[in-house]
Amino acid sequence: MSSRRWSRRGLLAASAGALAFGLVRCGGDDPAEPTDEAEAENTLPTLPTQLPPTPTQPPLSSPVAGYLDPARWQGRTLVVASPGVGVYLDALEAAFFEPFAAATGATVQHQQYGTEGVASLRDQVDNGEHVWDVALLPTADVLPLAQDGYLAPIDYNVVDPTALYDALSMQHAVGAALYATVIVYPTGAAQVPANWRDFWDVSRFENTRALRRSPVGTLEFALLADGVDPTKLYPLDTTRAFGSLERIRTATMFWEDSKQPVELARTHQVGLASAWTVRTALPDVASLVQIQWQGGMISADSWGIPRGATNMDVAMSFVNFATRAIPTANFARLQPFGPVNQDALALLRPDVVDSLPNAPSNLAVQFFEGWGYWADNVERLTTLFEDWLLNPPASPEART
Repeated sequence: MSSRRWSRRGLLAASAGALAFGLVRCGGDDPAEPTDEAEAENTLPTLPTQLPPTPTQPPLSSPVAGYLDPARWQGRTLVVASPGVGVYLDALEAAFFEPFAAATGATVQHQQYGTEGVASLRDQVDNGEHVWDVALLPTADVLPLAQDGYLAPIDYNVVDPTALYDALSMQHAVGAALYATVIVYPTGAAQVPANWRDFWDVSRFENTRALRRSPVGTLEFALLADGVDPTKLYPLDTTRAFGSLERIRTATMFWEDSKQPVELARTHQVGLASAWTVRTALPDVASLVQIQWQGGMISADSWGIPRGATNMDVAMSFVNFATRAIPTANFARLQPFGPVNQDALALLRPDVVDSLPNAPSNLAVQFFEGWGYWADNVERLTTLFEDWLLNPPASPEART
């Protein structure tokens, strides 16, 4: 694991929350000599030209209400764990870590984790050897961790949920950032899908499509394509969902790497794909693929505190700070994640808001992932999904 530290002393010379970075895509290969194959490739559709990146909105530097005592946590160290690296970590630093350190006097240390993140949290609690005070977790992991006793309850006397989305104010975690799984398609496509029913319509959209190799989201989209009301998705009618998927089996690729679907759409290898919105903003993809928000599934990452964390008071204070309007707006202007504080939207440029999953017009046509349902059913349905995918006759629900 790698770590970084920020303290108030090291930040006095800098404006809290400020960050400047650029994303550049380069290529330097010399063109090959013309060949018959190259001439044949000229018959492929002409790909749109990538547009210049949109300038980043300037940082919001107003003080956060309730965080006006720069000596409040002087001498205290807070360890925050996340999978953050590169520009994503830069955004966490600029929006949350550095401003909290400057506003409270605490030293904030970051530790990066990979796929072992949840297992490491469990080990720390089991062994009573706490390292992390706060962890940035996939919200899908929150309920299983809480049910097994690994997360501390959120103190809502400290964390103010007033402006937060109800779905993200959980007993043992608080939402940190929003993203969505939506329909994407190549810029300049002759036909534009209006919803998942169109995605499933192989008579109108004949090209190959791509869906995630996971029941999470994929089963929900199959039901929406079959006419299920989005407000009545859960509990999932899995027999109906697999029956719906069966109709497009032969026309569908199933992706595992989250970069794949936008790349497949960008290069016209598929006409339609399900994809995470954060991937559509990558510098080599933005403007080359388009989003259809209708029927999208909103997911989130969340702040959780390991049970028995050493600095529980500072951790709870940090979670409250990190869910205020200004810090969440600062993160959204640097990374394409929606702010969990609804008041943050008014602080962002209209073009930034329009690109986020919780822009009012986008939120109105989407649904929140059923984290409670998946906590109880993900193992069973993952097994069934793989069974359907690899051995269709062996899947009783698909056969029905």
